[in-house]
Amino acid sequence: MPPFKVVVHPLACDPSESSHSPNLTAYEYEPFSSPSALVFVHGLTAGPHTTDLEPVQAALPPEYSIWELRMRSSYSGWGYSSLNNDVQDLARLVRYLREDLRKKNIVLMGASTGCQDTLEYNNHSSRPPRVDGYILTSPVSDREAAVALWSPEALAESLAVAKELIDQGKDYGTMPKEHVPFFGTPVTAARWANNSGAEDYFASDLSDDVLAVKFGRVDKPLLILPAEKDEMVPGLVDKQLLLDKWTAAAPRGVVSELSGLIPGADHVVSSPEARKWLSERVARFLTGI
Repeated sequence: MPPFKVVVHPLACDPSESSHSPNLTAYEYEPFSSPSALVFVHGLTAGPHTTDLEPVQAALPPEYSIWELRMRSSYSGWGYSSLNNDVQDLARLVRYLREDLRKKNIVLMGASTGCQDTLEYNNHSSRPPRVDGYILTSPVSDREAAVALWSPEALAESLAVAKELIDQGKDYGTMPKEHVPFFGTPVTAARWANNSGAEDYFASDLSDDVLAVKFGRVDKPLLILPAEKDEMVPGLVDKQLLLDKWTAAAPRGVVSELSGLIPGADHVVSSPEARKWLSERVARFLTGI
């Protein structure tokens, strides 16, 4: 990526929150001081500035700018964090955007594992500050992605090890490296187990009843853009059928008609053509909010 400018916004710990409330850092892309914000929620092991957002930035309606947040789960922090922490961190940024900067519209745009954060934000029991829309790009089940990289037997054995640690009261004990071989940083037993259970929003084997809980409470416009050739989705999964199931699980009219498979896209939407298509869909969605 070529160099680019951002404005850095330190978000000091909030004294009204718990003593564990962290210091956070948000980054605002050009155009600075725009009336509305598109908050990009990065995926697993990623963080601010690791994704080329220039195509999206170039296509945005003029009233929007892109924001990123360095959360507790950013980069190598994922293995010791949780969706609950992510919602708390995002809520801090949304509150800052809404109350301090008086942003008109705020939209969360998740990528990969960031899609779990985006839906969890909507569903969270703490009722975080409202946003005005949600975008899911390349949503996948991390459990099914692990099988794509590994084998079902190895994953089952790995989850059994996590359960054993949790049963011993070692929820935050570190998983043995041989049972999470595709991570370069530590992962706790609780994070690994939850990632294949309660934190799994997008697995193809989730029942209609489970999907109704996960998607049924969305009350703002929702744009869903799976990657047509996503290598992190099992090859036998019909991605269009899966998108149809998610759409049916959401309240009528919530899922945007602009939703659809990103043509020819891999998981990270690497081709210029796919990025252009995605960026144009995002821009049209934002214009309609």
